[in-house]
Amino acid sequence: MVRSNDGVIDRLIEDAARGRLSRRDLARRAAAAGLAAPAIALLLRSTPGAAAQGSPAAGAAVEPTGKVVLAMTVEPDTLENWRAYSTDGHPVIRNVQEALLNRDPVTNELVGELATAWEQTDEVTWRFTLREGVTFHNGDPFNAEVAAFGINYTWSPENNFQIYQYVGPDMTATAVDEYTVDVVTEAPDPILPSRLYFSPIPNMIQVQERPETLPDQPIGTGPYRFVEWNRGQYIRLAANPDWWGNTADDAHGAVSINEVEYVFRPESAVRAAMVATGEAQLGRFLSPEDCQTTPKCETASSVETIFLRLDTMHPAMADPRIRQAIGLAIDKQGVADQLFGGGEAASQLVGPSATGYNEELEPYPYDLEQARALVAEAAADGVAVDAPIRVVTRQGIYLRNDEFAQYVATQLSDIGLTATSEVIEIAQYNEQYDINYADVPEDRGWIGTNPHGNEIMDVSSTARAYYSCEGGSSTYCNPALDEALNAAIPLTGDERAAALAEVTRMYYEDYGSIPILHMPLNYGLAANLEWTPRLDGFMLVKEMSYS
Repeated sequence: MVRSNDGVIDRLIEDAARGRLSRRDLARRAAAAGLAAPAIALLLRSTPGAAAQGSPAAGAAVEPTGKVVLAMTVEPDTLENWRAYSTDGHPVIRNVQEALLNRDPVTNELVGELATAWEQTDEVTWRFTLREGVTFHNGDPFNAEVAAFGINYTWSPENNFQIYQYVGPDMTATAVDEYTVDVVTEAPDPILPSRLYFSPIPNMIQVQERPETLPDQPIGTGPYRFVEWNRGQYIRLAANPDWWGNTADDAHGAVSINEVEYVFRPESAVRAAMVATGEAQLGRFLSPEDCQTTPKCETASSVETIFLRLDTMHPAMADPRIRQAIGLAIDKQGVADQLFGGGEAASQLVGPSATGYNEELEPYPYDLEQARALVAEAAADGVAVDAPIRVVTRQGIYLRNDEFAQYVATQLSDIGLTATSEVIEIAQYNEQYDINYADVPEDRGWIGTNPHGNEIMDVSSTARAYYSCEGGSSTYCNPALDEALNAAIPLTGDERAAALAEVTRMYYEDYGSIPILHMPLNYGLAANLEWTPRLDGFMLVKEMSYS
């Protein structure tokens, strides 16, 4: 039951129960009282009297109406299910496709989505009980065979999709019966449910028979079905009338908006202007000053950390003194305040929400004099400090990324290194970014300025991707760190947290990369759009509604 300290919600429930309010009026008044969309959905489902005045029966969905236009920074390069881990992929994909688990938008705890229950049955086996009666948008059934296939396909070492770098021990899923799946890992993996929250389930028949349609015609079980992708212009979705959540009491949201359109505008000011004029109802990743020009500005904490990923095989950056000098050359809090309108200087690639966050570490200080001295010392020892360095950023990846890259290059030149900045087109950048340490040419000399989001909220996923010699996005290698990481992964509780915090310390002390800031995210909203941003950054339209 929904509760309210001031009694407003209790009065709404009473009025609805006595037939004084229709479901539509109840939803509108609940939104005006400040309830978020998931709470409104729960209120509707728990108030039988709201079915009066010609409204749907209790437990049925309100007929979705209207349209929401979401102004995004960058267009995704693919809508394949495994791409849902990325900041440009999940806003679309997670509305179309669903995973076994999701997170409660308020508490951030794992909750069931396509699974209704899960338990660890032995040290390497997790059992998931699946939701019954679910179908894909094209009518194909969802069951244990489909779920097992989707897990094995997504996390396959042979497919080696980019999401694979976030896996722990390799996993194999098997259908036990029609609605039960066992997932067995090669070694104990106590955070397996968090990994599976990260990956929605694709349509098995589509993968098997029409794989060429996967990038641009996703089929899912979610509250919205894919309609159209006009590349360079928009992506459109429409409400799924057969979504299981329309009649369930544990959907953590409700479909009240009928049409969804994503448009792509790289300029923050343009996205904000679209919201201000009513051309869009939500503008993502706005600058603080642009956000204030919209009817409602929501600023939220996030799991995103901006950092400098260093090519540590480079003739200059292979020397720890040069890596330390780079860390000292950046005014991290100044960057946060002046370029991004706030945020906290970072000491590590994850924030406090992640298991293994090391509370003892401080951000590298800002000290240009010491940075110059370290470069001069390395040069005197024969280090090739004049080897070219390219500070690179991906087109449109986050707010003012081009200005930040320019700033970094200027600072590095100031301390005696040879650095330039460059904005690179998305596909070209991704191709280079996903080359592992062992395959990066020594003379590439990249410093990537990516954000990293630890949605799994466990240092092991970040470490496997970025700290490990074999990591899919790693340009760093330390066998001793790999050994410590492998020993930490099977642990649980306080032991796990302590062991991963030690891995974090090892990476920090070797200047494996340079953390810059934990990034707050700004969203501009239309006056009548009700939505509260989530910590993991997911933009689920089932959590949005109009007041």
